[in-house]
Amino acid sequence: MPPPLAELAAVARLDQEALAGDARSSRGTLLGLLRGEQAIAAYGHPSERSEVSRILDFAQAAYGDVVGLLVGRDDSLLDTARDGEWSLRDLLRHAMAVELRYAAQVEYSATRAESDPVPIPPGLLPCDRLSPTEPAFAASRSGGVIELLELLGNARASSDTRLTKVPDSALTRPSLWGTKLLDVRMRLHQMAVHLTEAAIQIEKIVGGGDELRAIIRRCCITRGMHERWSSAADRAGLDESYRALTA
Repeated sequence: MPPPLAELAAVARLDQEALAGDARSSRGTLLGLLRGEQAIAAYGHPSERSEVSRILDFAQAAYGDVVGLLVGRDDSLLDTARDGEWSLRDLLRHAMAVELRYAAQVEYSATRAESDPVPIPPGLLPCDRLSPTEPAFAASRSGGVIELLELLGNARASSDTRLTKVPDSALTRPSLWGTKLLDVRMRLHQMAVHLTEAAIQIEKIVGGGDELRAIIRRCCITRGMHERWSSAADRAGLDESYRALTA
């Protein structure tokens, strides 16, 4: 998971003009935490990790961007802020559903028998494109911002669990994205790309935010680049510093 969501939310809600001193202090602390996230990502990367695992790091970083954009936003925006027909809640539920579907599609493409069809049989898809599976994701219908971010994180984690044993030798196998023929490698990369598209649409709906939020975004993105393989102890040390921001 990304840095502690409740504490990030409290910092993201700081009014930089009304609380100029506190905001400046939080800015400096956050920049120090960003240095810490970058240091972990730079020095500890295991060289033996598979290409599949490294591709999934991009998806986790894209999830971090969604977290950084939304953490601390008012829960009411989920159902009132819109981009055309899409509410913010619709968009996040769609992101969860697509994450689950993509994992199923990649796993099928990587493991199917040569005699099996390239398109995944519809019965193997866990859900439609708009609604994630229930009851696991039922709370996405009514939960607040933090709960929906946690559920999207759960969808990401389930993809990692499902795809962790896909061998690099399967990356050149054929797969489909809609009707477009891709190999498994590019199909895997589409998981991060879709979350990036979600982040772009979210920013269009709610705006990018102020300087503190911009730093929080970078912290969450960088956490995503290492959290699938970095030391739990290293991450815990940083998490305590995030919590201290609002102590």
